Amino acid sequence: MGNLENKILNLANKAGKIALENGAETYRVETIISQICKRYNLSCQCFVSITGIITSVKNEQGETFSSVERITARTINLNKVHMLNDIVRNLETYTFDELVWAIDDVLVNRRYSKILNCLAYCFGAFSFAFLFNGGLHDAIIASIGGGLIFIISDFATKVQSNSFFLNTLGGFLCTLTSYLGVRLGFTKTVSLSTIGTIMLLVPGIALTNAIRDLAAGDLLSGISRAVEAFLVGAALACGTGFALYLIYF
Repeated sequence: MGNLENKILNLANKAGKIALENGAETYRVETIISQICKRYNLSCQCFVSITGIITSVKNEQGETFSSVERITARTINLNKVHMLNDIVRNLETYTFDELVWAIDDVLVNRRYSKILNCLAYCFGAFSFAFLFNGGLHDAIIASIGGGLIFIISDFATKVQSNSFFLNTLGGFLCTLTSYLGVRLGFTKTVSLSTIGTIMLLVPGIALTNAIRDLAAGDLLSGISRAVEAFLVGAALACGTGFALYLIYF
């Protein structure tokens, strides 16, 4: 007695950790954990913040089990969040072993290749430059900056670097790339291609999740996410500002 409960608890926390690490809101993570525990007749209470998950369950005999998961890295992969939601909506169709395999499959899932992701970064920056009234040349320089942002992001993920460093370096390099375009006579201004590239790093989902968490009453997570979004914006400003300082002074 107790071994099965611990397995279910650890599996539920694992699913919640994957969701939280990939951009899910706090209430969604709590729902995923609670639904998995409820499927196996465990009464669940969980507390989720952006840096950790604490879950406690009670079985029908009144025995209590607890588990803590620390969150050290976060990224945005809404496909994994969608896959977990789909699993939770159809929990009754899974045996326990099948559920373990399904969640493990979500953990290792990589929907797109690195080349396709890099092209998406380039095309995104290319499109944003047009959105801010840039020309074709501005968009081409912005797409090069987008490729650089992808390389930096991929490297930062491998070494588990913090997002402040990533965004500072990203803002710095994309500004220098835009300046290089001006120096070569390819573009007329630094600003349009820089804005097109920086938009890739703007923490839109973090800010949206902060508002949704606050609206849902998750004040700690909501405030934490808002502060995180503010720090990302400050990092971008620092990186871009330092590059402009080197260029013009």
